[in-house]
Amino acid sequence: MNETIGLIGIGVMGSNIALNFSDKNIPVHVFNKSKQKINSLINKGTNTNITGTTDIEEFVNTLPKPRKILMMIPSGKPTLDMAKKLMDYLEPNDILIDGGNAYYLDSNKLGDMCAKKEIEFVGMGVSGGEEGARKGPALMIGASKPVNEELKKSLSSISASFNNKPSIGFYKGHGTGHFIKMLHNGIEYAEMQIISEAFHMLKKAKFNNEQISNFFKEFTKENRSSYLIEITSNIMQKKNESGYIIDQIRSEASHKGTGKLTVETSLNYGFPLPSIYEAFNARVESNFQNWWKDKLEEKEIDINIEFLRNTIYFARLATMVQGMLFIEHISSTENLEINLKEVLQNWSAGCIIRSDLLKELEGVNLSNTITSSGFVQNTLLENLDSVKNVIKTCIDGSISIPVITSSYNWFVGTSNSFNPSSLIQAQRDYFGAHQVQLNNSDEFIHLDWD
Repeated sequence: MNETIGLIGIGVMGSNIALNFSDKNIPVHVFNKSKQKINSLINKGTNTNITGTTDIEEFVNTLPKPRKILMMIPSGKPTLDMAKKLMDYLEPNDILIDGGNAYYLDSNKLGDMCAKKEIEFVGMGVSGGEEGARKGPALMIGASKPVNEELKKSLSSISASFNNKPSIGFYKGHGTGHFIKMLHNGIEYAEMQIISEAFHMLKKAKFNNEQISNFFKEFTKENRSSYLIEITSNIMQKKNESGYIIDQIRSEASHKGTGKLTVETSLNYGFPLPSIYEAFNARVESNFQNWWKDKLEEKEIDINIEFLRNTIYFARLATMVQGMLFIEHISSTENLEINLKEVLQNWSAGCIIRSDLLKELEGVNLSNTITSSGFVQNTLLENLDSVKNVIKTCIDGSISIPVITSSYNWFVGTSNSFNPSSLIQAQRDYFGAHQVQLNNSDEFIHLDWD
């Protein structure tokens, strides 16, 4: 059997993936320009199955055929440049895997380049951060052909698991795994912002950090928790000699691009993801806080804790449904045959958005679109009054809650029997002759408004 994995990129993620393979008795041969880094990685291994070289040609030639090479390097130009370099040495049937945070369209292009040389390409989204890479990440695999059985077994062995099944998804198309990972990150942005908005409300309700920590800890008892909620509870308790760490961190959020790419992709497809839009915008907006000379005074609020818990759950579910609908749309438009059940299994362990909510959705009938599920719609409806109450409280207290509000607007807007967009059509036709469609007709016509 040829289990050896060639690995390029031994930064935080690459090193931990290498050690994960090593723990599962899968030999790893690494390439790095630094002999010191290679030796450091070898010394961290508990087995003696990690080797390495500083010479790229020697690296490739040392690997048994068909070669399996995993790149864990920065996405974009660095990945493309390395792939081109490797192609000078690779042969037909060798397998090149991109495990970086690649944009899915870049993976499609790289896959096409490999196909011309009969090299198998696999685009692999990896979620779970440093700990996940070491102990079991969620892996989102995209390939145009069925993945080599030996490689499939190796990747499954290092992934996290849920219900005794690996948290790994195999999707049709070079870039589909990275698309699923990109959307995962967009949902991650939204959940982080929802939790931050709840944090804001609790602060204005005069909860101290210990009380806020306990608020989030209570979600576990109700089977409504998530990895992000759990770490928030822990964050709120962390102290140093100057006090609580959270009170010492600047209120500015950055991003590495996947949220932006999720928004751009949805706009390119003309598909709504309002909760993710607002989450991304909130990060951008956090860096522009000093425009006004006078600060708006936020008032102390009296928050209903049960309503707030229901609101967090509502917004998280609304965001997840938006994401699932976008997957359905992409799958149908691009003929990718993505199975939502597989996505839910894929995200149920190892990844950053793992949660009790995903486990609940595992039981939903997804033979039709997710919005046809009685469970999903009824759950959103059951929590709607709580959301209204929380939004009113925040309006009275001058508290901004963009993702919670957009989640509410999305559900109400897509549930109402009337939509006012007929007026938009009329206005566009009036000033620009852009035409309208009348009820019960597919024909576009221009009306005489004089």
